[in-house]
Amino acid sequence: MIKKLTYYLIATTLFFVSCTSDSGKYEQGAVDHLDKLSETIGNLNSCSYTLNTVVRKGAEQEFINEHDVYMRGPDKMHVYTNGTKGKKSFWYDGSSFAYFSYNNNTYDTVSAKSNIIAAIDEVHNKYGIDFPAADFFYPTFTDDIIDSFNEVILVGDENIDDVECVVIMASNNDNVLKIWIEKDSDLPHKMSIMPTDKSLGSYKAVFSNWRINPPLPDMLFEFEPPTNSKREKLQLKK
Repeated sequence: MIKKLTYYLIATTLFFVSCTSDSGKYEQGAVDHLDKLSETIGNLNSCSYTLNTVVRKGAEQEFINEHDVYMRGPDKMHVYTNGTKGKKSFWYDGSSFAYFSYNNNTYDTVSAKSNIIAAIDEVHNKYGIDFPAADFFYPTFTDDIIDSFNEVILVGDENIDDVECVVIMASNNDNVLKIWIEKDSDLPHKMSIMPTDKSLGSYKAVFSNWRINPPLPDMLFEFEPPTNSKREKLQLKK
């Protein structure tokens, strides 16, 4: 998904501070923090959080959205989005994926694969639907960053929004990625992607309202079309 994010805009055990390979340079401290974040998320049974995103495309287009995300492993997810393009929701119950547009009062339901990550990939690849900051939930998160960037470094500590964070920066010829990881929880707090060509835009995401292993009932992930709503097929990705 890191590669999908950059569209729009495992670490080896070492006894050195950093390592350099033919493909790039990766500081061990930075990789360790990414691995710990990935391990923390991988150990969750369920979670919910709010994600505020700002996506800039070119010099004039800006999309601001707030997403409320609920997940229960391995096969339940619900996302409510309110922003520049209106209000919409997604439901995934382990076998089907449902989409509803509050602005148009339209919906569709399609079959989906049997776990969250597989369903996210399938829906993205077939219908072009992006899921907010889903990158962090991939078990290959650290490897994906190493594959996508030729330098990963530990910037240091930073207090942001009164939260103590450690900052990781990854870069390649096209983009600079920064990740702020909460020191107390090892969960993501903020992410930004800045293309080296600033005319292409940028992506920023800030997490808040983390709830760890909350009881999330089945009904949260089940979709029933509202009365008088109209079914409108999701368009295949071109």
